[in-house]
Amino acid sequence: MMGGIPANYHGQVVAPYKTSPEEVVPGLYAVGECACVSVHGANRLGTNSLLDIVVFGRAAGNQIIEDLTRNNHHKPLPQAAAEQTLTRLCAWKPRKW
Repeated sequence: MMGGIPANYHGQVVAPYKTSPEEVVPGLYAVGECACVSVHGANRLGTNSLLDIVVFGRAAGNQIIEDLTRNNHHKPLPQAAAEQTLTRLCAWKPRKW
């Protein structure tokens, strides 16, 4: 079985939410073997058909470019975002057995 993440033919992940059974999840994409596009061959990574990967890979790439052009601002990270991670890493000191 190939694919498991529901996606449209643009590679955008879709999920049932609010008004639509296939609403796009902003900024999340699934392509290749992990995607379930429900279009014959759209979830293949080119192992069986080079044409499929060229057509659907290009469509996903074009959609990503369009989305980034329209909205290229990331949410700001909290000031101390790295501190929590570094504190957790420092807690794992090497043990002598």
